[in-house]
Amino acid sequence: MKRRQLILLFGGGSAAAASAGTGAFSSVGADRDVSVNVVEDENAYLGLEDLTKREDGADEVVREDEETRVVKVKNQFARPLSLSVTELGRNSVVETIGSDGPIEIGSTNTLGVGAEAFVTVKCETDETKEAEFSLRFSGGAGGTTVDKSRAFTFTCESVETESSDISVEFLSNGRVKIRSSDTSNVTATAYIRGPGGSGNGDIRSTDPVSVPVGKELKQKRFGWENNGDEIVGIEIEGVGLFTRQSADSDGIASDATSSSAEDVFGDDYVPEN
Repeated sequence: MKRRQLILLFGGGSAAAASAGTGAFSSVGADRDVSVNVVEDENAYLGLEDLTKREDGADEVVREDEETRVVKVKNQFARPLSLSVTELGRNSVVETIGSDGPIEIGSTNTLGVGAEAFVTVKCETDETKEAEFSLRFSGGAGGTTVDKSRAFTFTCESVETESSDISVEFLSNGRVKIRSSDTSNVTATAYIRGPGGSGNGDIRSTDPVSVPVGKELKQKRFGWENNGDEIVGIEIEGVGLFTRQSADSDGIASDATSSSAEDVFGDDYVPEN
């Protein structure tokens, strides 16, 4: 099975200030139209912090289907801040731009004193590409206004794990045999159709257990009470779910799915409470 992940890396260029963990505006307008410079650090009136870097300096790795926080927005005025965040543009790699917290892209919202919110992104690509989006932050607090446009640049990399050589042989007696040349044991969950005969009974899951590779596995090996019931699915930790339905004419299922048991088995599956 192939699993794709995204590595988000803030790049240089126009996003250099943001990648330094800042986001201060270059100027602030006061009541009398006096413009003063703002220190570009986390103590600025409105701080923008890069969240794609861990404390050890490494880059966060996230799944492709997850929305990722990339910028933290914080009100460091002494008064509530009325803030508008507007999208100015994005390239094709950036799938969505969203928010988490008391702000919403494309509208004006109030950030309380010391309050935080987050800009989120989701990107998609089949190969390593540069992703970029631009935002405008504008607003005011107690007669003081701020206004700044900024482009954020990062690398969106699709990482495909090597195809696993693991397969599952579904035997005619309702049991299974897990096959692999890379390992002697795997952690697996069995999905077993209960009394009612093949195609009739409810499907329930066992707890995950460590089982040997290359040996015929009875239902009781997974903690199931009755060896006479049929194993219809095997979910292997880190690989995915193999099903009897997807097996070939020899009973061998070579392709695992990342879909949930609810999606695979439908109404036949009864989750444990």
